[in-house]
Amino acid sequence: MLRLRLLMKEKGISALLVTRQENVRYLTGFTGSSGSVLVTGGRSSLITDFRYRLQSRREASGIAVVIQKTDWARAVRDTAARVGADTLWFDESSLTLDRIKKLRQPGLRLKGYRDLVGELRQRKDEQELASIRKAIARAEGSFRELKKYIRPGAVERELGLKLEFLMREKGSRKAAFDPIVASGRNGAMPHASVSDRRIKQGDLVTIDFGAEADGYFCDITRTLSVGKPTPRQREIHDLVLRAQQAAIATARPGVPCKSVDKAARELITAAGQGKHFGHATGHGAGLMVHEGPSLSALSREKVGQGMVFTVEPGVYIPGWGGVRIEDMVYITENGAKVLTTLPKELESLKSL
Repeated sequence: MLRLRLLMKEKGISALLVTRQENVRYLTGFTGSSGSVLVTGGRSSLITDFRYRLQSRREASGIAVVIQKTDWARAVRDTAARVGADTLWFDESSLTLDRIKKLRQPGLRLKGYRDLVGELRQRKDEQELASIRKAIARAEGSFRELKKYIRPGAVERELGLKLEFLMREKGSRKAAFDPIVASGRNGAMPHASVSDRRIKQGDLVTIDFGAEADGYFCDITRTLSVGKPTPRQREIHDLVLRAQQAAIATARPGVPCKSVDKAARELITAAGQGKHFGHATGHGAGLMVHEGPSLSALSREKVGQGMVFTVEPGVYIPGWGGVRIEDMVYITENGAKVLTTLPKELESLKSL
């Protein structure tokens, strides 16, 4: 909370209403689905409803808890009045227009601003990093077990369900997202939904997955070959791997995020595959599986020490298939430290 108050002072914000669920958890430890935090220079209040009366006091120690008696907007207005706030700043990316309308009343000014808490969340402390490492260990252990089921005749949907079960079995409260299992031509879709397609001999199979630990998520992708890969498959996989390595080598404190994207994109473009790489090179991950910073050509952010983000270039060729390799990195003062440990070479799974 101290870091947020210092940032608020720097920005001239006297009272901030935090409504995004992940930000509320970050500030208070409260994990309920209904909660907001009103932060001023000397006081913070967690506003929730009757369902979380006991849970909020147990999880959010050291912060005032306000249980709304009627509706949310009135509870926020009353709390603002008690702390003497006549101007309330809010995260314009998470507060709905309907809620803004309900908050408006004479004597209380509302001002939208970017996600200040999300900005703080980009820099992970040691405890957060430990949780992310735990999530990675759960995901990677599950993937290693899944590989024995990847063979000709296996169904994408069944493999996705098996992977999610394995991650839950290892302690994940839930999967970070629905696992992607994209085989053969389905691999040309970066975010392909699992289908009833059966894997065939000679397929490339792209698997994108993530586990959870202590509310933190990881995001990993590997592309495998069922049987001996063709020269073309090796060529594309090697290109993506080299692009990823170039991006990781570029990521260090002070470097524009778009430069990390550029390092991967230029290499892929030079190989004649630029039109087959259409998404950002990476994104932050933590309490949300997709959060800041964005490693894209449009990003205005810079890489900062303590950030954790993915590096995930890919090549997706319609009618042929695709390759993506995704790892998570932690930014130290000397550059990017790769947190994921799975091999990145094109692994050839033996067919039956």
